[in-house]
Parts: sequence; structure tokens; C-alpha cells
Amino acid sequence: MSIFQLIMLGASAFFAYKIYEHIQTLQEPQQEEQQESEEETKITRTANSFSTFDATTLLEKADEEREKGNLDRALAIYHEANIKNPKDAETVFKMAYTLSLQERDEEALEYYLESLEYDNKNPFSYQELSRIYTKLGDEEKADEMLKKAEALA
Repeated sequence: MSIFQLIMLGASAFFAYKIYEHIQTLQEPQQEEQQESEEETKITRTANSFSTFDATTLLEKADEEREKGNLDRALAIYHEANIKNPKDAETVFKMAYTLSLQERDEEALEYYLESLEYDNKNPFSYQELSRIYTKLGDEEKADEMLKKAEALA
């Protein structure tokens, strides 16, 4: 055998081995569908498996997480509390506050405004709105919010 033939034999053996590996990883279509179905079931189960705690207990747990610095976890718990007790000004305010701690000002702004829809007597919401508007460069709205906060304090 010549050197060229040996190289070609080696290359053929290598590619044959790679094809063999690939075939070993393939699954029957029924197995793939079953695995996809199991994954969808897990996702659905996770989405529907909210805790059995009431909204007040969830708020307390979220507050603890926020104080520990676990802001994403706290935010997730606040969202769950908001689902269990929608349109609660305190929950929405705490969601906004947590978002502002993460410097997600645009989202926090929306939640602060929503919290005011449920309780427009909270001076802290106005103060935080003033801070965010200042940060965003809207001094006029910032002053307006600060005046509303002072009027309620």
C-alpha cells in the first residue's frame, strides 16, 4: 500500500467512526416525542406550582430575601404575591422598589405608577418617582412628584 492509500484508509475509518457515534445518539421518533412531552409537563407543573402560602406570608418572605440581597428571588416572590392578591398597593410598591434597587428604572417607574393607582396617598411612591424622574432627566415631573410627596408627608 502506498502512503496515499494509508491516509485515505485512515480518513475513511475516522469518518466511519464519526457516523457510528452519530447514529448511536439518534433516537426513535416516538422517544423524542415522549421526551418533549415530559419536558412540557415539567414546565406546566412548575408554572402552576405556586406555593400554598397566602400573600402576606409571601410578602414577609420576599422582604427577607430582599434584605439578604437576593433581589431576583425577592422579585419572583413579590410577583407570586401579586398574583395571589392582585391590585395590592404594598405588593406593587415593593416590586417597584426591588426593581429600582436593581437599577431597572423604566420597569420600576411603571410599577410605582401602578401602585399609585391603588393607593395615591403613599408619599414614598411619589418620592421614588421623583428620584427616578431626576435620574431620567425629567426635572419637571421630578419636582411635581416631590411636591406631591411633601404634601402627603
